[in-house]
Amino acid sequence: MKLKKLGLRKLGLIAASLAALAGPAVAQTVDFYHDKGNWNDAYKTVLGPAKEAVGIDVNLVPYADTSTYQAAVRAALRTPSAPGVFAWWSGYRMKDLVDAKLVTDVGEVWKKYTDAGLVSPSLASAFTFDGKIYGVPNLVAYWVVLYNKKTFAENGLEPPKTWEELEKVAATLKEKGITPFGQTIEGRWPSFIWFQELLVRSNPEFYAKLMTGQAKYTDPEVTAVLKTWADWIGKGYFTDPSIAFGTSGSNAMAGQLAQGKLGMILVGTWYANTIVQSGLDAKDLGAFIMPNEKADLPKSVIFEAGPLLIASASAQKEDALKLADYWMSSKAQQAWVDAQDFPPINKDVKAKSPLIADLVKEINDGGYTSINRFWEATPPQIAEAAVDELGNFMLHPETAPQVQQNLQALADKYWATQK
Repeated sequence: MKLKKLGLRKLGLIAASLAALAGPAVAQTVDFYHDKGNWNDAYKTVLGPAKEAVGIDVNLVPYADTSTYQAAVRAALRTPSAPGVFAWWSGYRMKDLVDAKLVTDVGEVWKKYTDAGLVSPSLASAFTFDGKIYGVPNLVAYWVVLYNKKTFAENGLEPPKTWEELEKVAATLKEKGITPFGQTIEGRWPSFIWFQELLVRSNPEFYAKLMTGQAKYTDPEVTAVLKTWADWIGKGYFTDPSIAFGTSGSNAMAGQLAQGKLGMILVGTWYANTIVQSGLDAKDLGAFIMPNEKADLPKSVIFEAGPLLIASASAQKEDALKLADYWMSSKAQQAWVDAQDFPPINKDVKAKSPLIADLVKEINDGGYTSINRFWEATPPQIAEAAVDELGNFMLHPETAPQVQQNLQALADKYWATQK
């Protein structure tokens, strides 16, 4: 027995010596696909330390074009060469991947952080299907009005609290030769921004029904929204729709706000960093939640929650799960918030800027209802074509009746397949 023990001890010593000669363990590599080219440096900052923390070396693979990105990911998902981690969209946008069993349940990762009281369980709702969670948050962003504080102050303006005050601010800026609002059809998808906001500010219950096929694009509620939108376009309240939004190369809209040529931009909070990078001092950037058109409506804010998903077929799946755990950690999330100035998801993490901290406090203290944005709230078969129709409306507001008919035809075609 002693000889056996001695032999095992010697083998252990030999193994340890060989390991020492070989040096430290080689980090496993996980491919991380995303279509956020201007976030790539931030991803490097956050994920670089994962090599030392959990032994994962991250290979970032950015795509400049969203359509190309989606096609590349979908083509790879059924194969072992699928990326370990990839950025995607929530709600209906990820449902088909879940239904096809192409993405992995990450419920155990969530449990670690929700049990510790660090992450709110409700946040997982955007990524939950049939009681299982299939994504960790890439970002959570609120859709608010970003504005130039100096421009407002120079023109005696305050952030509006009512719809009447909002219209007065827009009229005043226009009179001073400043374009009140930014809007664009660049990249196609931004065409839904004002449509969703005007609907939510006038009738959030109708918006929810429209997104799920229980209401029609030809209903009077949509007609009224397009009328308001067309009136504001006619008054010159918006930028030329061809202006670059600033997420794919040019930052023209952000630059105009920084220069005081543009008063306000309705957009996700992730855009704040782009504006600062375009020349506006962070202390001069303000934000407010757009007021409701009707004073008796409940407080609400539109949000987006973009997930990071793990491909089920990927040869990197197990290491990707370790990376997802690291991503949710206080260390990684603090680095992410510091790099991007996003609203924190981890309660140990502090907001980078007063702007985000104040917004989060207002939303939490004010009991705001979070409403999922159009892009994820309605099926992509509708949304992808609807943005072109809404873009056409932005260019030709007089086509509103035909646009409504076209939108409803899209909806009818899709919902008929779901019966």
